[in-house]
Amino acid sequence: MPEHHLLGSHIRRFLLEHVVADRNLSRNTQRNYRDAIRVLLRFMTERHRIDPADLTVEHVTADVVREFLQYLEQVRRNTAATLNQRVSVIHSLFRFIGRHIPELVERASQLQAVPLRRVDHPTVPYLEKAEIDAVLATPDRRRRLGQRDYALLLFLYNTGARADETAHLTRGALDLGRPASVRILGKGRKMRLCPLWDHTAQILRELLGGRLDGPPETPVF
Repeated sequence: MPEHHLLGSHIRRFLLEHVVADRNLSRNTQRNYRDAIRVLLRFMTERHRIDPADLTVEHVTADVVREFLQYLEQVRRNTAATLNQRVSVIHSLFRFIGRHIPELVERASQLQAVPLRRVDHPTVPYLEKAEIDAVLATPDRRRRLGQRDYALLLFLYNTGARADETAHLTRGALDLGRPASVRILGKGRKMRLCPLWDHTAQILRELLGGRLDGPPETPVF
């Protein structure tokens, strides 16, 4: 078997070149890709008695991937969403391999034929305005901590930002002029611009106080 068909070197290039350098995916997504491949390697070691160092691209067939998904579902009790995440990583890995080794394009195409599982997405619940008002009325705004909590809840309500996005928000991302806006760094390191209501901007000005003109890396909350 030609050495360039060993899977280990392609996994390394995939994780370093494609996931990190080319796509610049978030650290959480990088860990998800790494963990999916780690579980596959462990499966190949335990079920097929193949040492990861000896694993080749040719060992990973469509039938093996289907067997791997069955193992995840029946033994590890993974949900359909997790199965789809795992198989999506395998799809992405072999697309990468197929682009770099023309003779393996057919193998990559065979693996692309392994379908994702159907997932029924639950209806996303929401709060009525009266319920939102009740949540916003919870912090004791007579106290500094209550002012911070009120500003935080109002910001989340205004922008729909994720908790992690909000936790990493800095002063430099805010423009509290008229009209006010905020730059939010989201999943996949994608930036989006979100308008802020006048009331939200005013509450943030009061919260930041002397930090309004401070260093741009100053945390907002």
